[in-house]
Amino acid sequence: MQQRTSIADLLKGIAVVLMIQVHIIELFATPEIFSSSTGSFLLFLGGAFVAPVFAIVFGYFISNSKQTTSQTILRGVQLFFVGVLLNISLNFNLLRSVFSGKIEANVLDFVFGVDFLLFAGLAIIIIAVLKKILEKRILITITLSFVVAFLGHFLLQFQTENEILTYISAFIYGSSHWSYFPVFPWIAYPILGMAISQIHKKYHIEKILTQKVQPIIFVIGVLFIGFTIKFGITTSADLQEYYHHGIVFFLWTFAFLIVYSIFIHRVNLSIGNTKIFNYLKWLGKNVTAMYFIQWVLIGNIGTEVYKSISSPYILVASFMGILVLSSVVCFYYLKIKGD
Repeated sequence: MQQRTSIADLLKGIAVVLMIQVHIIELFATPEIFSSSTGSFLLFLGGAFVAPVFAIVFGYFISNSKQTTSQTILRGVQLFFVGVLLNISLNFNLLRSVFSGKIEANVLDFVFGVDFLLFAGLAIIIIAVLKKILEKRILITITLSFVVAFLGHFLLQFQTENEILTYISAFIYGSSHWSYFPVFPWIAYPILGMAISQIHKKYHIEKILTQKVQPIIFVIGVLFIGFTIKFGITTSADLQEYYHHGIVFFLWTFAFLIVYSIFIHRVNLSIGNTKIFNYLKWLGKNVTAMYFIQWVLIGNIGTEVYKSISSPYILVASFMGILVLSSVVCFYYLKIKGD
């Protein structure tokens, strides 16, 4: 269990770093950089490596959690409202500009923008219920993840003109531009994480992915990714398609993450105790706090520099500055909190 936790923290820590760079590209970089081949690749690095990893990992650990259903549901509700607080905090500069008349915008689109924390809160509530229903039903759990992934793209054809229903549907399947991580298709990933947990409990993943089997899967996976990487990059770079993808990208991401996880597992065994990797694991362990802090910084700065930075050097400096400052703020936050 300790080894799996270490790998999970490392995967999440790497995801935090890649998440910060993609947020900077999205909000700081000029449209020319954003739409360039370099921009597309950076968006790809902020795609399959980030949100799917977060979602699969928390689905896995919620499935393993000893908390009661009511405790888990309460945790989800709390996280949902933390997400609303984050939306207000990261858009504080923008909201201030709207209320002062400098910018015209619908504030509800920003306060209720369906970002990852709001999705995670809803997903935890749903997984808490499914955990009881689907316990030991591995095949049904896997099938459900596929069905949800398919519905993510399929449901987009059902639009509504009603304003209230538009905001509600944004949380469910994403029929609006402020719906980034709707339940469909994104809950497919924590359900998949739950399935992985079920498989491990019954068969023990270490017995399936033996030292002899891992290299074979890795080589086959690398060949597959080599032939399909263009699809992964293209989908990740098209944010509308990425946020509302269907089952094809879900399956591609799953295959990609199998190869990626095997690689990270081997790296962790070799150099996992070095300072840089311990730092990455620390980021992963404190992913929620880091997520909140980096978004508050990037969001409020982004209002002032929105898509205006053309210098790669300034973008790199911004990335390094946000990463370091977020880490320092997180460190002292945890110190004050007593963690």
